[in-house]
This record gives sequence, structure tokens and C-alpha cells, in this order.
Amino acid sequence: MNIQPLSQVQRRGVEALAALKSDNTHESQQAGRKLLAEAKSFGLGMRDYLNLAIDVRGSEEAEKKFRDDRGYLSGYEASLAFLGLPIQNDFERGIVLEAASDTFQTYPGARAIFPEVVDDVVKWKYRQDAIENTGALVGSSRTIAGVELISTVVEDGQEDYQTVAAVAELGRFPIKTIRMSEQSVRFYKHGGGYRFSYEFDRRARIDTLVPYVTRMDREKELSKVRAATHILINGDGVNPAAPVVKQSDFVSGATAQKLNYEALLRWFVARARAGTPVDTVVGNWDAYIDWLLMFAIPTSNASRTDAENLAASGFQMGGVPLLNGTVNFALSSSAVNHQLIGISKGDTLEELIEAGSTIEETDRAIVNQSITFTKSENTGYKLAFGDTRSVFNYGQ
Repeated sequence: MNIQPLSQVQRRGVEALAALKSDNTHESQQAGRKLLAEAKSFGLGMRDYLNLAIDVRGSEEAEKKFRDDRGYLSGYEASLAFLGLPIQNDFERGIVLEAASDTFQTYPGARAIFPEVVDDVVKWKYRQDAIENTGALVGSSRTIAGVELISTVVEDGQEDYQTVAAVAELGRFPIKTIRMSEQSVRFYKHGGGYRFSYEFDRRARIDTLVPYVTRMDREKELSKVRAATHILINGDGVNPAAPVVKQSDFVSGATAQKLNYEALLRWFVARARAGTPVDTVVGNWDAYIDWLLMFAIPTSNASRTDAENLAASGFQMGGVPLLNGTVNFALSSSAVNHQLIGISKGDTLEELIEAGSTIEETDRAIVNQSITFTKSENTGYKLAFGDTRSVFNYGQ
């Protein structure tokens, strides 16, 4: 699919969405499908596309309908107001959430915006972040339109450049070469959906979906974390699997299956000395308990470990203090027992999102009698550098 440059998005007033509210069912459906196709052609989700394409200030009656105490509404917010799609009850202003259900029931083309409206309703009703999330693992995330090849970084040999502190006149800087491999990033679809019966569609309010969407969001994020963790451990097909070090390699006689603070600290220092400092460790729930217990203060002061004495002196339980920073813990149920994956988050894992992957699912909801609500994402993961990961095995 060829993605058009964003500079070619045609900005127009919110009245351009009037066809979505046509009393002719076929015309409403066609307008909805056209809107979805436009957003997909630019590689944008519906929310971002409406924010960019709708010129609120150039809309008719902008001063009366599309302003609030903060100023002009965004393009997306103005679109919701124009179509009669509230995301919460506001009885003082005569706004009821049932109006959104009525709009989707009456004008099938408006279902092009259905996923975004449900997302907003869920945010108002339920405000808890996913405990396991890819945001804690990936250094960057971007949307792509086609096949993405896995890149590798090749460094010059020591003899090829000057390594003194300051480069002399005409001296050569160290140059790293980025090469594209012949292997592409593998994408996975994460998500799920609910199909509403005709009676549910006709009688239920939109906020009835909140618990179901909340569960689906959590399951989608768990699936993404599982895929990302697999790449961190096993490599991406071009960069190899992460090397494994044993706790006993750093502290002889350390108790197996129990985190040793000195060994952990020596591992962190070794990674920093190698030029790839660890700022995030990834582990499963059992490893998280071990991480917290490493800082727990026992009843008897005589039996305190070094880490416990540090905790008693004021260090926080959330992470291990190292130089000027803190090493954070990221949860992943799919990590191996008694192992921690240490990464330099900013230059390790990149998340790629396939453009338009959610738009395709919405298109089906417009043309069917009932609404099928889906939350899905096609994502792939690749490594920026192959040397920024290390697995700390404290089971041995």
C-alpha cells in the first residue's frame, strides 16, 4: 500500500462529514467507507486524521458550536460534536450518552469513528494503565506502510580510526555502517472483538461496553508484550539471542534462585563498563517478587543483607540505584523463571505498527446490520543494536 505524504491532506470544515448523517443508509455507508479509505491512504488512525483534516476555524458556525472555555475544539472533538457523539453524560448541558448509541444505530457511516468513541468512553469510566505494557520495553515506536527489513550495525575495526580523546586535524572519526539485511520484520496481529446482536445494538447503551473493552485492551497489550519479550531473548533473526551470564559468575557461592544484591550490582557495572549500561530489567511476576524481597527488611537487624541495609537507609524499592540513575523493572509474564533481561531501553527494541491495520476492521462494521467492534494492532519488533541485551540467570 502506497502511503500519501501528510502534506497532501485536504483540510476542510467539519461540514464535510455531513454525508455521514444522510437519511439514506447507502449514502451514509459510502461516506463512512470513503472517510476510512482517506485515513488509511495517509497511514493515520481516524482520530489523527480528523485532527489534521478538519479545519475547525474554517467551519460554519465555528464560534457557536465548536468552541469551549479552552478555545476552539480539535478536529476530532468538533467531528464528535457535529455528528452527535458524546463520550460522557453532561446533564447540566443536556448531553446524554445515549445520543451516541442513537447516532450509530441511525447512521451506519458514523461507525467509522466507533472505535475512537468507545476508547474515550472507557477512559472516562475506567482509568487504570496496563501493568504489563510495551511502553516499558520499547525505545521507539513508528508506523510503517510496507515491508521493513531488519538492519544491522557494522563497526570499523580499531585500526581504521583514531581513538584518542580528541581527533587530530584530518584524523578519521569512528564510523558505524548501517546495513539492511535480506530478512524482513515479522508482524503479528494482536487484539480481539465483540459482535453485537441486533437487540443489543438497538437497546444497549454504549457505556455497557466498558468492562468488555477494558478486558480486551489488557489482553491485546499482553500479546504485544509476549512478542516483544521473545525478540529480546531470542533475537530478531539477524541479531542473535541475548547472551546469558550466571549470578555465580559475579559472586561465588551466591544462593541459587535468590537475587544477590552484590552480584546484581556487579552485573550492572560490567554492562556499563562495556558501553551498554542497563536502565531496564525485564522479568516475570516471580522475578518481580524476588526483586522486591531483595529490599525487604527482616525482623532481625542482625540478618540484614547489604541490600536490606541500603533499603533501611532510604533507598526506594522501585529500582536499584546506580551512579546517577535508577534501573527500572518492567513486567513480562513470558520471561523465563529466575532470569532478568537487562537492556539499554533507548537503543534496543523498536516497535513497528502496520499502517491502516485497525481501519480495515472498522470498514466491516459499516456495511453490516450489526456492529462488530474490534481492537487490533499489527505490530512487529526489531533490534536496533545486537549488543544492548544481557540475561542475568540467578537460578544457578
